[in-house]
Amino acid sequence: MSRFKTTIPATVALMALATAGASAESVDYANARYGTSATFPAELFPDPLPEPTSGDGFGWSAPNGAQIFIYARQNEGAETPHSVISARSDMDDVTYEASGKRWAVVSGYRDDRIFYERYIFRGDLVHSVAILYPEDVRETYDPIVGDVTNSLRGPNSELD
Repeated sequence: MSRFKTTIPATVALMALATAGASAESVDYANARYGTSATFPAELFPDPLPEPTSGDGFGWSAPNGAQIFIYARQNEGAETPHSVISARSDMDDVTYEASGKRWAVVSGYRDDRIFYERYIFRGDLVHSVAILYPEDVRETYDPIVGDVTNSLRGPNSELD
């Protein structure tokens, strides 16, 4: 009888996990102006921020202080992956950086929050996704930053 009692809760817990994963909704954002796109879990950033008048991207927030921004900007200053990392290092406490010929990733701490940003360079544009969140919710956000930032695309965004 005791075996039956432990099996039922375990089965119910597994079913709840499977259902939660299956019902999770994503936001597939695509910017009409620059073609920048990325996907993120809707439940982690439920509140849209005011739309910028420039039309260069969009942002969302959560009650816990987390934010995500997906955008593009003109690369008027001949920015490179290395110059973006250098600029972030000058302004923030950078704890991780990586780059390739046309992409950069930088992460660390800014204003008592964790940030994780990915940039891709396409033509005269820099496409980006930036995620910021308080350290006390890192167990929720750390596992998703890789998938979310790797979903970033711009026109003709082959990975390199």
